[in-house]
Amino acid sequence: MKKNMMWVGLMMLSTIIFAQRGSDRGPNSTKRSEKMKTELKLNDDQYAKVKVINEKFAASHTKLRSDTALTIGTARKRQEKLKTEHDAQLKSVLTEAQWTQWSARKTKNEGDRKKHKHGRGERG
Repeated sequence: MKKNMMWVGLMMLSTIIFAQRGSDRGPNSTKRSEKMKTELKLNDDQYAKVKVINEKFAASHTKLRSDTALTIGTARKRQEKLKTEHDAQLKSVLTEAQWTQWSARKTKNEGDRKKHKHGRGERG
């Protein structure tokens, strides 16, 4: 009986801990901006602009995800529109070489994500 109560307590505790993760996008936008600063060698002016763009995008993304009235298709279309706007704003701040480097990195990350997503159900 004591073991069962201990397991129930641990499960409740883990649920609370995991429920608190990822609730704030702010730090992620700051991390992304910092990563872009180091990888793309942004100057201070570029960094300030990129940081504002990333924070704005993160806030819009969080708002979109919290809107439960949207259908999945509508939410995806809006997400794609947000990504396009985000890219356009970033492109206006970055140099051509920086944009090329950032685009290549994004393309590689998307390919890696698709590979992992595809492999989820295929465990042998």
